[in-house]
Amino acid sequence: MASNMSPTIAIGPTPALSDEMVHVRLTGFMPGQRVTLRAGMRDDAGQRWRSWATFRANETGAVDVALTAPGEGAYSGIDGMGWLWSMEPDADPDADSDDGPPAAFARTTTNPLKVTFSVETDGLRITTNHQYLGMAPGARRVEVRERGLVGTLFLPPGKGPRPGVIVLGGSSGSAREPLAALLAAHGYAALALAYFGAEGLPPKLASIPLEYFETALDWMAAQDTVQGERCALIGFSRGAELALLLGATFERVAAVVAYAPSSVLWGAVGESGPAWTYRGEPLPLAPDRVPPELDAALSAREPLSVAPWYRYILEDEAALEPAIIPVERIMGPVLLISGEDDQMWPSTLMAERVMRRLAAHNFQWPYRHLSYPDAGHLIGPPWRPTTVNTRRHPTVGVTFAYGGTPRGMAHADANSWEHVLALLAS
Repeated sequence: MASNMSPTIAIGPTPALSDEMVHVRLTGFMPGQRVTLRAGMRDDAGQRWRSWATFRANETGAVDVALTAPGEGAYSGIDGMGWLWSMEPDADPDADSDDGPPAAFARTTTNPLKVTFSVETDGLRITTNHQYLGMAPGARRVEVRERGLVGTLFLPPGKGPRPGVIVLGGSSGSAREPLAALLAAHGYAALALAYFGAEGLPPKLASIPLEYFETALDWMAAQDTVQGERCALIGFSRGAELALLLGATFERVAAVVAYAPSSVLWGAVGESGPAWTYRGEPLPLAPDRVPPELDAALSAREPLSVAPWYRYILEDEAALEPAIIPVERIMGPVLLISGEDDQMWPSTLMAERVMRRLAAHNFQWPYRHLSYPDAGHLIGPPWRPTTVNTRRHPTVGVTFAYGGTPRGMAHADANSWEHVLALLAS
């Protein structure tokens, strides 16, 4: 039976927030007709990403991407967001062939992302655009340069104080504004806080005073846009280590979400010495005891996986004792999120040690560890292309492998985000 409709691409919702699932439906084709869907966009680094999938129209001449497995393409199986997470970087004809492996998808701003969809079949091609918003309509962005703090506060639309959250990035530096903006869309007053590598701050993650974060907690408590005197913390990698440490140190911390966490304190990045100080004293750190042969083997190739380096150090639990984070002192719920294929450091192992310590001390608050078998180090909020798990580290100048499969990372992003929002709302 021939369709009497013109071919169309229906996208909804559009525009959408970056963590919203987008429904793609194709209509107006012949029953059984072969239809190829293509999607493409640029990330904040200017890299082009593209995916494709070929479907067969159903008996009404339609393809509901959320209900239909592609016959071929960038992903397999029924997956309504497969068109996004399966995107791969386009080769740039002007790029230097010696630039090394492609980098993971870059999202560093709150600018909208434009996705272009096209459908091709039997010589016909139609296109439409979709927009992912970096900020909710009506949300406010406020630069914070007070009391020595460097960050950006994102406030939800509307009036009235909202629960506070502080977002802490990892060893790559910079404030994680996209996540703070997304949290504001969900009703939180969210501060993306930088703590090194910005004007007025230490140049490296080295000897960072915890008093700086105490000031941030006090500053948030003093804002009439922030509800209450305690804030949740969300940290990633070294920022997760930091979030657990701050929770164990300051009563103003209401909850901790730690992506790819650590159970101990590690040293500075890019130089020797401690990462953290408190009251003028360096905090203990895990010993640097990697044998030369392991160090040489790990350093001989890129992208570099350094998880074996950390795992070797973690074998000697007695030597680590002074550097263990006293997580039992945290005065609020704790959520740990790890990928079992983490190639940066063994975050699942360290999260399990945090869980054991909390249990041993009869921790009175809810605590949970979400571990994902096919995920790596870069778990975060959905949605994004997850086909590349390498990135050149801006501080040490090395390309690291972070682990995880594309599908595994997409699942970990989406599933863990539901739990993060549930914890913040509790």
